[in-house]
Amino acid sequence: MMHMARTTVDVDNAALAAARAALGTQGLSATINSALREVARRHALADFDVLRDIDGTPDEVRSGRMARGGTPAE
Repeated sequence: MMHMARTTVDVDNAALAAARAALGTQGLSATINSALREVARRHALADFDVLRDIDGTPDEVRSGRMARGGTPAE
């Protein structure tokens, strides 16, 4: 179950409308939560290298994980 925190923020209405259109969401909470998830997803994929992380040898994949602060687990 996801924990939700209630908070008060000032929101740029133009940015909200643009995010809502881009994400296909309705409502303030849905748009903000979707935007936060998308930013986190993009951050996680920012250093993704297809050749290293998918087609790489086990040593290359392990080295890539370690370089991103991960663990050397297979």
